[in-house]
Amino acid sequence: MPYRATLPSLNRSIALFLSALPFALFAQLYTYNARYDSLDTRHDKSRPVIERYFITSNHGAALFNLGLKDEIRKNAKEEFALAEELGIDTLLATASQHLGDALNGSADAALQLKYFYQGLDYAQRSGNANHIGTAYKQIATVYKSLGDLPRALELLQLALANVTSDYQTNRTCCHLSECYRLMGKPDSALYWAQRSNIISDPGSDPYAYARSYYVLGAAYAAKRERQLADVHFARAIEVADSFQVMIPLFGSLLGRGEMELDAGDIPNAIADGRRALRVSVDGGNLEGLVGASDLLRRSFKASGQSDSAYRYFELRVLYADSLINATNLNKLQNMAFAQELKEGEEAKAKAEEAATRSRNIQFGIIALIVITLGIFLLVFSRTAVVGAKAIKNLSLIALLLFFEFINLLVHPFLGEITHHSPILMLLCMAAIAGLLIPLHHRMEKLITNMLVSKNNRVRLEAARRTIEELEARPTDINAG
Repeated sequence: MPYRATLPSLNRSIALFLSALPFALFAQLYTYNARYDSLDTRHDKSRPVIERYFITSNHGAALFNLGLKDEIRKNAKEEFALAEELGIDTLLATASQHLGDALNGSADAALQLKYFYQGLDYAQRSGNANHIGTAYKQIATVYKSLGDLPRALELLQLALANVTSDYQTNRTCCHLSECYRLMGKPDSALYWAQRSNIISDPGSDPYAYARSYYVLGAAYAAKRERQLADVHFARAIEVADSFQVMIPLFGSLLGRGEMELDAGDIPNAIADGRRALRVSVDGGNLEGLVGASDLLRRSFKASGQSDSAYRYFELRVLYADSLINATNLNKLQNMAFAQELKEGEEAKAKAEEAATRSRNIQFGIIALIVITLGIFLLVFSRTAVVGAKAIKNLSLIALLLFFEFINLLVHPFLGEITHHSPILMLLCMAAIAGLLIPLHHRMEKLITNMLVSKNNRVRLEAARRTIEELEARPTDINAG
């Protein structure tokens, strides 16, 4: 009994090990490294698919750092196609999350959640704790953007209980820090910001390193500790500028500028505001442009320069209008992107359905040939004597197989003609059955008559041989 109880769990453990083994081998060769694929090697089909996948994934990380949203969408779609070709659950989980990231900014959060939950399903199938935690973290970001911070915190705690890599631990702790800061809890924000600071080498993950220092600076600023905030903002700006990581760069510039404005340090607030404006222009970040122009408006107003303040007020209104238009355009682009993904899924499902139907038709043909040959061998055999009941049973099986074969063959066409109406399809199949049954009866009667005739010949032949043998026996005896 103990052995039987532990056998299923042992089998599951072996299955998980075997499923994780290919990815573990690949991970030794290919690792996360945000790298822009300027040579377009991800489209080089002479390379192994697994190599192209990781090049595409790393290219997507570089696009994210640069803030290139349109390219992110296209790259995410290509990454998911490669993951599907490989069929590795951990890669499918990551690619699904990148599809959700590509929809970032959509007012319809359901689109993002669809792919994040899809990523969670793949992660749970793989049994990989780090990927499960990453999926929970991604789902939490949607609730965070919607302002449901308590729900976001619950999901982030689930994520933290599962993630194992420094890469994901950093990001999860950063989100926790920002949630607590938005909730007006600077001490908790600082605690989680400090826990995010686990990347020692900026070159290994520039985004994580810079963002960690940014959330540290923001947490210290929330606690009104300007000197510590300034040190961490400065480090975030230095690293983000060196590696061209846009989000922590303008975030740190705006955060430091707000802190300087609150402290009355107007010249430095204006300097950081202008730099944040340039960075946002270079990165095409409208949210950064709105924030930077508003910071400059308030800074010039505080310095008594009303003309400059009014100029940046107008800029802010202009950028805010552009942001609204861009948001609406982004919604349309996200809808088009989601439609492309849906069409791809439907095309794949149709291809799989057609392949399954083709296999079923082939199996049906094989079964019909076997049954039909069996019947004719029995009928035309010179020695076998078969009852009419056996032929009736075999012919009934043949009828059922033939009906199923016809059903598989005409089902797609009937679906198109009847628009998949159950009543109309039932009537069509009943009509086909109504044509087949009389034909079956005629064939059964013909085969039965042939069988009776054959059986009579076989029995007469056997009787003749028996008589000849009996007549020959006395002769054999007399001869002895």
